[in-house]
Amino acid sequence: MKLEQQVVSLELAKKLKELGFKQESLFVWVITISGYIKLERFIETGKQFEDVFGTITEMYSAYTVAELGEMLPLTIKINGIIIMLKCSKRDIGWSIRYVQAKREGLTEISELADTEADARAKMLIYLKENNLI
Repeated sequence: MKLEQQVVSLELAKKLKELGFKQESLFVWVITISGYIKLERFIETGKQFEDVFGTITEMYSAYTVAELGEMLPLTIKINGIIIMLKCSKRDIGWSIRYVQAKREGLTEISELADTEADARAKMLIYLKENNLI
């Protein structure tokens, strides 16, 4: 499996940064002044991060599936109902859900994406934008 399938996409990495998530991850997306985009392992050296392909103009945490899993709460409470995190691979992609069955119906929040990392990132974005975390 390619590394790009195990980390959040650049688009979602940008959104997570915009929403104020800490920029601490093993990998980063970097964009150079020439527009070159690549995925790099982030090594904290105390020096400015430099790139052989040009000056970096933007950098975003490329969270791994494991890092995103640590960021997602196992349960959340909505309208007094505690719902639990569920993750599954389906024919149409990865599904990340918070779910709790009730007699009157089903309380559920779900996100779907091609990769597990993107599904987890979409859920984090939803939770943050809806003040659930």
